[in-house]
Amino acid sequence: FIQMKKRILALSLAAAMLVGAMASCSAKEEVVSSEAVEARDITLTLWGPEQDQDFLKAISKEWGDKYAADNADVKSVTVDVKMVGEGDATNNAMNDIAAAADVFGIASDQTKTLVDNNAIFPISESVAAQVKDIIGDNTTYQSAVWNGTLYGVPYTDNTAAVLYYNKAKISDEDAKSLNTILEKGKLGIESSGGWHDMMWFGSAGGELYTNHNKDVNTLNSDDTAKLLAWLAVQVKDGKIARADKAESLSSWMQDGQVDAAIMGAWDAGTYQKILGDNYGVAELPCITVEGSGINNKHMMCFGGSKLNVINAQTKEPEAAMSLALYISSLDAQVKRFQDPKAHKSPASVSLLSNAEIAADPTVAANVAQTSYIVNASPLVGVSSYWGEMPGIINDIVDGKLSEEADIKARLDAAVTKMQENVNK
Repeated sequence: FIQMKKRILALSLAAAMLVGAMASCSAKEEVVSSEAVEARDITLTLWGPEQDQDFLKAISKEWGDKYAADNADVKSVTVDVKMVGEGDATNNAMNDIAAAADVFGIASDQTKTLVDNNAIFPISESVAAQVKDIIGDNTTYQSAVWNGTLYGVPYTDNTAAVLYYNKAKISDEDAKSLNTILEKGKLGIESSGGWHDMMWFGSAGGELYTNHNKDVNTLNSDDTAKLLAWLAVQVKDGKIARADKAESLSSWMQDGQVDAAIMGAWDAGTYQKILGDNYGVAELPCITVEGSGINNKHMMCFGGSKLNVINAQTKEPEAAMSLALYISSLDAQVKRFQDPKAHKSPASVSLLSNAEIAADPTVAANVAQTSYIVNASPLVGVSSYWGEMPGIINDIVDGKLSEEADIKARLDAAVTKMQENVNK
């Protein structure tokens, strides 16, 4: 990594000098010279998820035309948009960063992994200031910050979970209580990667490490053990079913195998299409677990943002940073929201005053849930969480772990191991 670090330093200085002069998200001051400037062609690769392909192709073409028009040394710009989801982009990039896209979207909890491996550029101070102006100095913006430096440009707030429900089976009032939902119907969850599993730990009051405190980990509390033992009963009784992927969960809703589902707000278009006039969406419900301190407690979830990051080995750092910023402009966020396939909640709080956006029930649910999130991005121990906690949930939903005492023992062992890892 020494050579890579040297390259990053050189590129960072170059990007800071070049991008620092940007007056907007794509323009730079033209340097007057007595020598003629030879215009060149620029080609960038952009990774994004399947549902965003149409939007990304249109917005990157729009940016490319503008960037070429604003820069005398650029003859043409081509952006090759490829289908790589935010959940796969980090692993793909880490396998071969030289072959990765110049700009790619990730979930914000992956930021530290990429930073630690010198795989992405820090965002220049001038561009970071523009990002803060667009997004606001809030949780979404901070989710892209590590040790005081911005490493990506958020384009959606990515609140991790909302509740989708079939209004023919679950009323709006029913949807306020998980216990009532389970009395009226069946709930589907997706927990293949552990992201949504935080709703159980967080709802029990569990805390995980922060950037400033490496000693906070209460995921093994007595209430957590009681809640997970309760979860085991619900799974055994057929009231809660776990899907191994998002597509399976939505298929269950379509087939009527589940009446409600907890999934990301980014999947709203899928559930709207399935449920039609019976489409219901809300913030996560409250939960009560008898014999515990969990009494009508609002359910928590992981949160953060989805953001575009810049490949540390890109040959066009200025253009790549400009593209990432353009994709997250206020206008682009509105267009992404309006796109029938992408339809992502905007990252900028200021856009909530937009009448069309404010009237959207999914956005309303998403905004309401932002008061009940565990921000995954700045957590020092989040990488060790992935290695320990999802396995416990897997064993519970697979029927291999059900007794409260056994669950507590597993939680204690997991937290001990996480603490050992975070202190290395």
